[in-house]
Amino acid sequence: MSADPRILADVIALVAELAGDWEYDDPITPDTRFLADLGLESLDLVVLGTALQHRHGPLPFAEFLAELGERPVDSRDVTVAELVDFLSAHQPVPGGAL
Repeated sequence: MSADPRILADVIALVAELAGDWEYDDPITPDTRFLADLGLESLDLVVLGTALQHRHGPLPFAEFLAELGERPVDSRDVTVAELVDFLSAHQPVPGGAL
């Protein structure tokens, strides 16, 4: 699935906004990894999930994180593009509120 450019721009803006608290200064791209690059921890993912649900409405974010936890240990990270694909697949309202 290719990343929806509108959702991608929204996620990058949100992550950039939140990254200020995470002390991350590099550009955020579709390939940016939340754990390895941004250094997020589980609480940060909860904050991100909450912010995404405020913007996009109810999402099965807990299931998304559970699927991430089922991956092999060396591939449990998620990229911005993967998150955008998840959001694109779970838009609660067509043309969602961005």
